[in-house]
Amino acid sequence: MDDSAKLGTIGVILLLLFILIGTVSASVLVTISEDTSEEYDLDTMVDEVIDEVCSYLQIKHVIGKYEMVQDEQKINKIGILIKPFVSQNIDISHMTIGLSNGEYYYMIFFNGVAESLRSSSLFEHPIWSSLDQGSFSLLSTIDDDNSIVDLHLINKYTDMAFIVLQLPDGIAIKNGDYLEVTILLSPGMGRTIYLEAPLSLKNVVTLYP
Repeated sequence: MDDSAKLGTIGVILLLLFILIGTVSASVLVTISEDTSEEYDLDTMVDEVIDEVCSYLQIKHVIGKYEMVQDEQKINKIGILIKPFVSQNIDISHMTIGLSNGEYYYMIFFNGVAESLRSSSLFEHPIWSSLDQGSFSLLSTIDDDNSIVDLHLINKYTDMAFIVLQLPDGIAIKNGDYLEVTILLSPGMGRTIYLEAPLSLKNVVTLYP
């Protein structure tokens, strides 16, 4: 890891320490008689920050699209916008994604297809035609050296890309359903988020944050 990456990592660790200190201070102020939801929210926030730091990966945004699945409006297409904390090599070909709704658990894998989003709408991009329900692809949004498309490699802290995936029918989510998504960069190094499907007032909806 070069000097800039080391400095970036140190900065992230310091940020984590400040957040943990703030969380402990806030927890002291919560009385026994109060509802525990506030403490749960704080714990969830800390867990997410720790996951981000340990995986060196930020999840900036998650967007879903409602479509008819088994005669119901369900979200079955998802785009996950990712960005590294620091400049380092992240080999997408080694990445896997775990999906769980509490009843089913699926593992999906990179299908070797990476393209640029620049000239197309996210859910209308031709890349969706290359997807099946057991794989994901990449759409780069910022990639100065084209390493994502050419090498399937995220190598700069400025790189950003959408992970695009089509949910298996058995795990597509409707209003009120939850989905646990875990991005595994390597064994023991992952990032987990929890998504809830909102009302289907629009076809395209924000799922995170």
